[in-house]
Amino acid sequence: MNLYNVTMREASAIFPHPESGLGLQSLAREMEAFAASAFRPPPALAEDLPRGDGHAVLVLPGFLAGDWTTQRLRDVIAQLGYRAEAPEILFNAGPTRQILSRLNRKLLDLADSSGAQVSIVGISLGGVLARQLALDNVDAVRGVVTLCSPIRYPVVTPLQPFAHALTPFHEPSWLDRRGEIGGALPMPVTAIYSQDDGIIDWRQCLQDEAPGAANVRVTGAHTTVGSNPEAHAAVARALAMRSS
Repeated sequence: MNLYNVTMREASAIFPHPESGLGLQSLAREMEAFAASAFRPPPALAEDLPRGDGHAVLVLPGFLAGDWTTQRLRDVIAQLGYRAEAPEILFNAGPTRQILSRLNRKLLDLADSSGAQVSIVGISLGGVLARQLALDNVDAVRGVVTLCSPIRYPVVTPLQPFAHALTPFHEPSWLDRRGEIGGALPMPVTAIYSQDDGIIDWRQCLQDEAPGAANVRVTGAHTTVGSNPEAHAAVARALAMRSS
């Protein structure tokens, strides 16, 4: 079993995937979008977005990424009036024992130092890890916001070979809980997704909608969702709703 529950043979058979539109071309578009965004100045923060109450917000990077990829999103969250925090991850190799321990410790330290519940925002796999953290630490978590995070398996993605290569380092117990992690959580969860996603089939990012569980559509690439003004607005509204 691997992170996305797809074998290498299956992965080679589904790219390009006719239904999802994912494959080498979509991956190339994502890389182009990411490179272009790096040379653009940070987008201006809309003045009409709701402001925060100062509580801590832990921002988790996606698979194969690190805190450096969440800087713009954390800057926006800080500008909104929250205490934006990074888990000090240089490279997210997936649910390894070291990363899971680091995230759990960081969350509990933030909750303890602030004396209040913490919101968790996660990009891609970071959002899946955020859901697991919230599930295991209900009393410490105010709400969860995920951005282009796949919770329905098996996940279709051009990154499958990387997930397969890193599987030996992943915690088997976490992989066994994927269905539970993707289910309903006991706190508000906003799932932000984009039908332009070239890394993940956007349908696999949708949660079952219910009171406190909403799906919000934005436009734009997977790799640039952290610097996407539409996503920033969705994050701002989700965090403000949990602050009210």
